[in-house]
Amino acid sequence: MSNNFIELTFDEWLDTYKPIPNYLDENASFQNESGFGVMFETYGEEVDFVKQQDPNRIWMYGSGDDGGTYIWSGWGFVNRLGYFVTEVPFPENTIIQVLVAEPDLTCDDCDEIIEEDEEHQCEEN
Repeated sequence: MSNNFIELTFDEWLDTYKPIPNYLDENASFQNESGFGVMFETYGEEVDFVKQQDPNRIWMYGSGDDGGTYIWSGWGFVNRLGYFVTEVPFPENTIIQVLVAEPDLTCDDCDEIIEEDEEHQCEEN
């Protein structure tokens, strides 16, 4: 069971944990400063490679319940979009969450997506 919860920015995560390049796919997502993609897919040879890594170096990229996208420390399956493997392991008994894309703002009445700086008025039902 986790005792600690830490939130990091994407840049803090990159600088601290250092994701390794995905040499299995020259078109991998999330390019690093050297131009290599660092995300691994959820199927085939790439996920097989991820499964062979130290569990404290595996990170899941996925959709949050709020519509945003996040990176979480550890292996996960639900809402996954990809995986990362890092040079630096994350601490035991710790969940780390990294916001990648802001969640959508949604109107509670009509479920329409609202722009942050936009005034919203629901159409009458």
